[in-house]
Amino acid sequence: MSLIPAEHLKQIFSVEAKFYHVEIENEKILMRREARIRRNGVFTTRADAVIVMINPSNCAQAGETLKSPQDAQWIPTKPNPTQYQLMNLMERQEWNLVTLINLSDICEGNIGNFNIIENQFNRMGMSHSLFQEDNAQERQALLASADHLIFAWGSSTVAKRLAAQFGLFQEGSPEKSYAHAKAWVAADNGFPRHPKPATVADRVIWLDKMDVLLQ
Repeated sequence: MSLIPAEHLKQIFSVEAKFYHVEIENEKILMRREARIRRNGVFTTRADAVIVMINPSNCAQAGETLKSPQDAQWIPTKPNPTQYQLMNLMERQEWNLVTLINLSDICEGNIGNFNIIENQFNRMGMSHSLFQEDNAQERQALLASADHLIFAWGSSTVAKRLAAQFGLFQEGSPEKSYAHAKAWVAADNGFPRHPKPATVADRVIWLDKMDVLLQ
C-alpha cells in the first residue's frame, strides 16, 4: 500500500493545537500541551489514539497565548510532514480523531536550546511535561479518553532520558503503568521508532508494522 498524497489528506483531515506560555527568568517560553488530527465532518470527543512524541516542532502558528494550558484555546494549524504520516495511519485504521502529546511541552526544535530551557524549568521547580506528577490528574483523564496509546518519539537521547525519568519506557519496553502502549521498537537501539523515517519506503514499513501492532 502506498502513501496518500498530502494534498489529498488535507481534504480529509484538519489539525488543531493548544498553545500556552510560561514566564521564567523574564523570558516567555512557548509551549504546546496537545494537538489533534480530526477527520473533517466528524465530531467526537473520544480519540482513537493518543500518540506520544518527543516535543512540539511546528509552533510558529501559535499567535497570542495564555499562561495556563487549562485556559488555552484550540487553534487551527497547518499539518507538518509527521502529521501527514499519521493521517495515513488514520486512513488505514479508519480513525476519526488522534491526540498528539509530548514528553515535553517545550516548543524548541534545537536540542541544545531545549536542554537550556529544560534546565531553567528544573531550577525553578516548574513542570514542562504532562508526564510530570503535578499533571497526573490531567494526564490520566487524557489517556483514558482514547482507545489506544502509541509511543513514537524516535531515537533522540533526550527522549530516552525523559521517557525513563517520567516512568514511561526503559530498556526497550514500556514501564508497567504503560504496558498497554503500542510501539514498534528498533532492535538496534531499543527506541520506539518515529512515524516519519527518511525514506518513503520506510514510512510505508512503519505503517505496515503499526497495522499489525494495532490488530
